[in-house]
Amino acid sequence: MATTDELNKTTFSLRVEQYGPTVCSLLTIAALIYFSDWVSEKFSTDNWKSVGLYSAIFGWSAIQTGFAFGVYGFVVGKGDGFIAALRNTKAMARFMDYIKRTNITGFLLTITSIPLIITEPKVTESLSFSYVVVSLWFALFIWSFLSFLRLAYNFGQIASIKDKVTHGA
Repeated sequence: MATTDELNKTTFSLRVEQYGPTVCSLLTIAALIYFSDWVSEKFSTDNWKSVGLYSAIFGWSAIQTGFAFGVYGFVVGKGDGFIAALRNTKAMARFMDYIKRTNITGFLLTITSIPLIITEPKVTESLSFSYVVVSLWFALFIWSFLSFLRLAYNFGQIASIKDKVTHGA
């Protein structure tokens, strides 16, 4: 039987796992607003290149979405072994939700990156419309990236468990 301390650690870890991406995304927005003068100065003096940011995140989000969809296909398509044993558990429902969120955020990030690459909105003016839009998009990236890390970590844990080998009758 688990002790109260062990349950509290598990509950805390689970809460960080569940809400960490959202909290970090909100903190990103807050930081980008608070440091908007400094950030916009970096872009206006050409120390940072916005087109490089848009392209890099577009590329990453496309790769991430492919990986997340591959995990979905693996989990849904596996009808035996450890995955089958987990199929109707709360943990698997949570994991499937992680897959869904990672796919949705990756797809949204990919789609929203395309207009940014094409139009190259300037983020050289602190708190301008373009700056706020790009900040929200970057916060989506943070949420998407951390959701991906959560998915990859949990998938690694599941995939590391070897199925029991049976040798027939």
